[in-house]
Amino acid sequence: MALLWRTRPVALLSCPLRTFCSATSGSQQADDDKPKSGFAAAFSSPSKAPEVSFAALLRASPLVQMGDARYKMAVGTVYHVVGDHLYVDFGAKFHCVCRRPARAHSLTRGSTVHLRLHDLEVTSRFLGGTTDTSLLEAEADIIIPQDAPIGRDVIQ
Repeated sequence: MALLWRTRPVALLSCPLRTFCSATSGSQQADDDKPKSGFAAAFSSPSKAPEVSFAALLRASPLVQMGDARYKMAVGTVYHVVGDHLYVDFGAKFHCVCRRPARAHSLTRGSTVHLRLHDLEVTSRFLGGTTDTSLLEAEADIIIPQDAPIGRDVIQ
């Protein structure tokens, strides 16, 4: 067993691939000047991006720039209909579930609507609870379908 773990010194000069084994070969320096493409470019070191703090990124985000969501207007798309309830995706963390307006029977899946936001995340502390529980939806009202003329047929 001791013979299997025994190491033998290997002369670098006897290596048939000595150009690949040595650290300073003339061909390697020539290859550094060529622009890399394909597989080699994927493994090259990335360029240095300017250092930006997390706080600066958060201040510049659209969610923080929007401010308080109460009574803001948004445009969403109806993606699911159950009876008189419309599930509307408007690009926030959660969707909103709205009642179908009385005069808007033409709202179907794929319709675009204007929303008045009340809250981006509905949370509540239930009876006996010590922490808030999220309902995983936003609260909003449908103001008007996107396709309807704004001046004449306002749905509230």
